[in-house]
Amino acid sequence: MSNIHAHRDSAILRVSVDTLVNEHGRWRVALAALAAAIRARKRRLPQPVPRLDNRLRADIGMPPVVDPPGMYWKARW
Repeated sequence: MSNIHAHRDSAILRVSVDTLVNEHGRWRVALAALAAAIRARKRRLPQPVPRLDNRLRADIGMPPVVDPPGMYWKARW
């Protein structure tokens, strides 16, 4: 991106923010920007993968889970 495009984009952003501040006030715009930043950060946290069947895992491209032999075999004997 050239320097001219960067100045044009920043000018558009500045005019947009100035318009919002004139219509709604500084505090409302600042609080809305803060709330949007907090919401965006919460969305970026990785979601835990639920325990899926190996067929479903293969459908979405995940490797199958191989369960190691449990202690219940030793407990039965």
